[in-house]
Amino acid sequence: MINKKILVIRYGTIGDTVFASAFFRELRKNLPNSIIDALVDNVAKGIMESCPYIDNIVHINKNTKKIFEYIKIFKQYDTIYFLKNDSFFSIVAFLAGVKNRIGFKVFRNKFLTKTAPYKEDKNEIDCYLDLLKATSLEVKNYKTEIWINDSDYQKVDPILNNVNSTKVLIQACSRMPEKNWINEYWTEVIEYISDKMGAQIFFVGGMKDKEYYAELLDKLNNIKIPPIDLCGELKIKETMALVKRCDLVIGIDSGIIHIAAAANTQSILLHGPTSLKRWAPRSDKCTIITKDFKCSPCLLQGGAKELCKNKTPECMKALTPELVINKLKRIEF
Repeated sequence: MINKKILVIRYGTIGDTVFASAFFRELRKNLPNSIIDALVDNVAKGIMESCPYIDNIVHINKNTKKIFEYIKIFKQYDTIYFLKNDSFFSIVAFLAGVKNRIGFKVFRNKFLTKTAPYKEDKNEIDCYLDLLKATSLEVKNYKTEIWINDSDYQKVDPILNNVNSTKVLIQACSRMPEKNWINEYWTEVIEYISDKMGAQIFFVGGMKDKEYYAELLDKLNNIKIPPIDLCGELKIKETMALVKRCDLVIGIDSGIIHIAAAANTQSILLHGPTSLKRWAPRSDKCTIITKDFKCSPCLLQGGAKELCKNKTPECMKALTPELVINKLKRIEF
């Protein structure tokens, strides 16, 4: 297969985009002289804009009324990789006459020329890399990575200059509430980190997360080192820079925990209803705290998911503060 000009479609969540970093790196290593572009949305763009493995970013404005605009764009490419299962774009690629259309063998993808299996019990990173193998390209490195410039530290470093203690970043909330831990559990762990470890805690996220962390702060009385709330204040790449500078990240299954893995920062994952086979961070420095339940992972089992609808799943309740504190006692900084 001759790949002169390639488009990779990957938009969506932070974690998915970090997982895709391995794909972009291995694709570039195989095809150093090809033009490789990425079709992304605002979330993915924030992560990908410094990626050394792509030539251009094509910004997504997914609107079916603009189908002819996308046909015009896609006609420039002889190969498109679909890291996102998407019937709209796969149909557009067919209509545009793109010679090589590579994606996963799922119902949502249409008119593909080459496919790879998309398995729920296989890590998402490996699924992406299987698309390269399906086109006879070699994969040598399965690790994820992130790309941070000096400018990304310019807002973070002044905040950290006055912090002389261990720096711990916490991400406690997700767009999927089933992943969230219990507030009372968080306050117990935060009090231990502040009062016993003497560490500085940081909260990160969007403006929507600020209210969630405000509730946590209201429950914390007279702790020695109050957390610093940076929700809504950092761009995604500045958040990545903060993760890189921190000594430890503690969080639920979210984009931040995958950024920590890619940044080689120590982390503790509080894992509940999602699939570890599919979404486990790829890092030797990530400690996973989880409990096995018959209904796990319930995000793949609709009936089990209904049992925990509108409440904290039992698998998250089973992760007691003591489990986290015991892990903290054994971590060396």
